[in-house]
Amino acid sequence: MLPDIQRLIELQQIDREIQRLQDEVAALPRRVAEIESKLADTKAQVEKAKATIKADESNRRKLEIDIQALQQKITKYRDQSLDVKTNDQYKALMHEVNFAEQDIRIIEDKILEGMLDVEENEKRLKAAEAELKAETAEIEKEKAAARLRTAEDEAQLAEHNAKRNQLRSAVAADLLRHYDRVLKLRRTALAEARDHKCSACQVMLRPQMYNDVRTNEQILICDSCQRILYYLPPAEGEATPAPAAENHAQAPVAQ
Repeated sequence: MLPDIQRLIELQQIDREIQRLQDEVAALPRRVAEIESKLADTKAQVEKAKATIKADESNRRKLEIDIQALQQKITKYRDQSLDVKTNDQYKALMHEVNFAEQDIRIIEDKILEGMLDVEENEKRLKAAEAELKAETAEIEKEKAAARLRTAEDEAQLAEHNAKRNQLRSAVAADLLRHYDRVLKLRRTALAEARDHKCSACQVMLRPQMYNDVRTNEQILICDSCQRILYYLPPAEGEATPAPAAENHAQAPVAQ
């Protein structure tokens, strides 16, 4: 095989691996951001549960103060009832006492409902805190793995880039420019000639061109996609394809 063809095959493999590693390195920060976003949601649930419990407790204290105020009113009315002169005055004061006692019962029911809410919210808070603890541990593990993977990828990138530079320096300048141009346009710059076709664009090759490609002794370019063609002999046990026969019959040919 022509040395430049062999170098370009290796160069294309390295360029693919470099692109894969670069994509992986670029994706890792996004993955970490997604992980941290999930953790932020769980933290928000914990804070919401805490805020709800705090509000319930504040409301309960307010209701307890209201009960104390009503109890003071009841004591005041009962004290006043001892000094009244008429039955109507006494009945009026007892009426006020009954109203205050009814209000106390209503408030006590609200306090009980609030206590049940607090109990339920404390259960939610406990579950959210347990989830947060588990997620934090898992996320730290994932972030550590992401940092390790990034370090490994960057080390491989350094090795591949060194090898890439070495290969590029050994390829003819004109051929390298063609390689770079097609790679940028089509993401691959070389294609294997197989079954009389360019394996990338699937356009038939002229018989003589296919036979020439099989020798791997010259730089040949697909007329259709402009990729540099090369040929790989069949693996052991596979049938060897026959050379293309020259004829004048009409056949699909690369344009």
